[in-house]
Amino acid sequence: MTLAVPIVAGTAIRGLAATLMMRGVLRRHPNAFLITLAQFGLTLPLHRSQAPLGKDIRSGLVAQGADPDSPIVLVGHSQGAIASLRYAVDHPDQVQHVVSVGAPWHGSRSAARVARLVSRGDRTLAPALTDMAEGSAFLNRLHDDLPIIADRVTNIYSTREIVIQPYTAAHIDIPGVSNVLIATENEYRRHLATFPELGIDDHIDARVTHLGEMNSREVRALIWRTVDTASSRALDR
Repeated sequence: MTLAVPIVAGTAIRGLAATLMMRGVLRRHPNAFLITLAQFGLTLPLHRSQAPLGKDIRSGLVAQGADPDSPIVLVGHSQGAIASLRYAVDHPDQVQHVVSVGAPWHGSRSAARVARLVSRGDRTLAPALTDMAEGSAFLNRLHDDLPIIADRVTNIYSTREIVIQPYTAAHIDIPGVSNVLIATENEYRRHLATFPELGIDDHIDARVTHLGEMNSREVRALIWRTVDTASSRALDR
């Protein structure tokens, strides 16, 4: 069995930009298809964005001639990773594995700043960005719920983050999650010495920023190894 692989792009990544950013990873697998966030991942609160995400997943599966509830491996980048994790928690029978890349797990300060800049009194024009702020109700609930699928999550993040600061805010500190750090050898050793409590399960020796994560050859290779493993496990069931 070869599982379908919906790949969910991040905030404001649509059209040609989404295609270019995800082109390398999409080419690698015949059952991969691209999903972009509703309303650019800006004006729709994250809990409400789950409905269009689910619709796009079903539509993509039907376009492949598959059942709309077929098992999948979800791959998400940035806000797309947070949305993918939420979808997997809510659909544990369908989602066999999640690959989270550059997820603002503990919040994004830059997203929170932009949300404040576009606020009118107590109302923000970008509620999805508010939902990505540290301590948001959406993130807190996701933190509480993720343990039920933790052993099906591979989380990849980079020391050279330019969107999530500090970069360790992308580490998913829940038992069972496999955390993979993109870093040079020196950066990797520094991370282990500075953050011994943030265990690393694998290391990608590379220099990659947030925008380049999905087009990194090493990241793509790890994504597809993970998909192959999940597909083999599904076949054995």
